[in-house]
Amino acid sequence: MSGARRRFRFIKEIAEGGFGKVYLAEQLSQDGFSRIVALKLLHQKWSTHDEVVMRTRDEARLLGLIRHQHIVRVEDLTSIDGKLAIVMEYLEGVDLKNIMGFLKDSGQEFPRQALFEVMIAVASALDAAYNGEPLQGGEPLRVIHRDIKPSNIFVTVNGGVKVLDFGTARANFDAREAKTQALAFGSQGYMAPERMLGEEDTPAADVFSLGVTLQEMLSLEPFGRIPPRPNKFVAKIEDKIAVTPLSGDPEWMEQVRDTLALMMAYEPSERPSARQLVDIFEILAQGANDMGQRRFCRTIVAEAKAALPAIDESDGLAGALIEEDSSSVWGLDSGPLSAARAGGGAQPTPPPPPARAPTPPPPPKRPGPSTPAPVERQRAPTPAPPPQRHEQYDVHDDEPRPKKKGGALKWIVAAMGVVLVLGLLLGAIVLAAVALIMVFPPSGTVATTDPPPERTPEVPEVPQVELPDGSRILKEGRKKEGADSKSTVLTLTGDEAAAVTISGSLGLKAEWDGKSPFDMGALQAGRYRTIVAPVSTGEKIRGTGFEVEAGKTCEFTFEVGAKDWTGGCN
Repeated sequence: MSGARRRFRFIKEIAEGGFGKVYLAEQLSQDGFSRIVALKLLHQKWSTHDEVVMRTRDEARLLGLIRHQHIVRVEDLTSIDGKLAIVMEYLEGVDLKNIMGFLKDSGQEFPRQALFEVMIAVASALDAAYNGEPLQGGEPLRVIHRDIKPSNIFVTVNGGVKVLDFGTARANFDAREAKTQALAFGSQGYMAPERMLGEEDTPAADVFSLGVTLQEMLSLEPFGRIPPRPNKFVAKIEDKIAVTPLSGDPEWMEQVRDTLALMMAYEPSERPSARQLVDIFEILAQGANDMGQRRFCRTIVAEAKAALPAIDESDGLAGALIEEDSSSVWGLDSGPLSAARAGGGAQPTPPPPPARAPTPPPPPKRPGPSTPAPVERQRAPTPAPPPQRHEQYDVHDDEPRPKKKGGALKWIVAAMGVVLVLGLLLGAIVLAAVALIMVFPPSGTVATTDPPPERTPEVPEVPQVELPDGSRILKEGRKKEGADSKSTVLTLTGDEAAAVTISGSLGLKAEWDGKSPFDMGALQAGRYRTIVAPVSTGEKIRGTGFEVEAGKTCEFTFEVGAKDWTGGCN
């Protein structure tokens, strides 16, 4: 390698995870130039794991090709002290996971305007990563992050927002090394159902993960396990959206809940794109009318950063001045981010335009409501590290999990083959018997060659609707003094019955069969959402609701043909 090597003075450790550590460091060049950077060093135990090493290099190379104000900037890829190292921009602030804990502990909520402005930044970053054309030219990289979660969204004290950790991302670029599927990365608490079922990755999975993140920031509570089977999935999503705490204009609250429902729809095709979300979040941010992002960062983010636990100062590298290794240690001379030395080294030539990935095979069909959930992945044989502190720059706090080797699939294919052979033999026997009967009909019968009578086309059955038993309040909502209506009565017309679920913003949940008026008593003022499934059609009518006013008598009627509620409060 020609040219002088750079030196790095390690100031302090600022983050640690399952795959490595991140340090605040000063980069020193021979000509006297210096700058503050963040250094991400791979743990020694992963240095011999080929796929982890390749993915780490891929992350650096990928981020070297992307330039976006809301995506963490990577400057170089090198080797320090025998460990693979990524040179990154230094960010001063905290991630959303830490902000969530700080707000909950201090009894505050995430200011809604600031939250949706942060969401605008993340959505624009996801759109740019997938659809943006590289400055070097060529086709879009089609980057899918695959691990969007609060700890990978970083907010700085000066008002910036950065999406971190592209180490698990899928992208189209020529220099990509990791092409095996030995490891399955991601965080199951934020994973879209199609990813859990092993289907093809799409940008819609990132939108789903962002929806879970948004719900957590609104409620300041973990979302919890996401069931992949449709019936349980829908019930979980609806419950979480119904109890999401919101206040203010009823129409705005309804828009927020509808946005969450769209982002976390079971079918990927029903979710909005990241580009569409930018427009949606802008409208929601304007309607929030509270603290904006910049003030939030100057005050709450700064306080959350100050409240972080102290870092252990006994780290062996803290205070050390270390020269980078020869790039040949990791074969970095051939990569697009081979270390270009300040003060003489030429910048590397950008890679050629990325080739489009081959069309993947069609994804397996998702199971229906009665199909069992997929077999859970086994964890990697490497012992899991102890809980790590997590200040800045997520460094893969989820260990990789090896995928199944397909043993069960082989048995299923073999069984299908046996069933097919037996079916063919049985069919041959039946055909032979029919032929014998036609040639030698039993006594008293006459063989005929007349065609069989035409079958009457079957009329498709109307889906059966499981009605609740009468009407009942399943869960009482939270109470606010003096905010009750006098009474609230619901009536269904235009059908003999329907399965109706009712949910309120303060946690109320009720069921009703629609056969007779439902006197719900004194309800808290606010917007109530319903899902109506008439017996005659089985169709689920969503997006409907009614508004209850304090101190008034409220009567609402749902006419099935009109598909909406009428009435009001007096």
